[in-house]
Amino acid sequence: MTDSSSIGSLAKKLRLPIFESYAEHVRPGMSIEDALVELMSQECARRRDSLVKRRVRDAGLPNGKTIDTFKLVPSIPHLKKEQVDSLMTCQFIENKMNVCALGGSGTGKSHLMAAICREAVQLGYTAKFLRVSDMLTMLVEAGSEKRLGAMMKSLQKIDLLALDELGYVSLNTKKAQLLFDVIAKRGEEGSSIFVTSNFEFSRWVDFIGNGVLVKALVGKLAGASVILNMNGEDYRIASRRA
Repeated sequence: MTDSSSIGSLAKKLRLPIFESYAEHVRPGMSIEDALVELMSQECARRRDSLVKRRVRDAGLPNGKTIDTFKLVPSIPHLKKEQVDSLMTCQFIENKMNVCALGGSGTGKSHLMAAICREAVQLGYTAKFLRVSDMLTMLVEAGSEKRLGAMMKSLQKIDLLALDELGYVSLNTKKAQLLFDVIAKRGEEGSSIFVTSNFEFSRWVDFIGNGVLVKALVGKLAGASVILNMNGEDYRIASRRA
């Protein structure tokens, strides 16, 4: 006769916590087959939840930026519910498309991007949320330590690369070239990028400086892209009013 302590001990060795606490999940009168199906289903759900939590952590998503806390407000008139709903399906990742959210400061661009990243992770994709300035600093440091190739490869493996606040800091020639390399290589792989910027494409030369490079970069990024016009009143003020 097998006792519960033996089951618990074996389940612990096999790293099956649901089986370890089987008494909480198995109902009296269940057949062996039904009990196994119930326990295996619960274990699969536990592992999926654990994977999602790890991917959310690895994605570097800001706290509290979810679709439930994002509000569509009249003061940002060009952003439509249909656009948001479509992006939340993450079909654009499957279609190898990019997303560019352009508009003034405080209009919810970063919030929306983070919410979509979180939804992508829930659906099984990998994502990474980075400020453009932080990413470029890390790439420059990786280059000085002869790790640039490895870091570039790690960025290419991510299903959705979310680059926040493009244009907040002017870029020198080296950083502008690195930004182009990241976008160009992901374009070659058919991997999606989500970019937020306070500036329309025609003004990117102001912080990149090289008109030829800007034209090439915008061409790579916007050629197959969903463009969100998020100009309007400060999102935080308008959402509080709403």
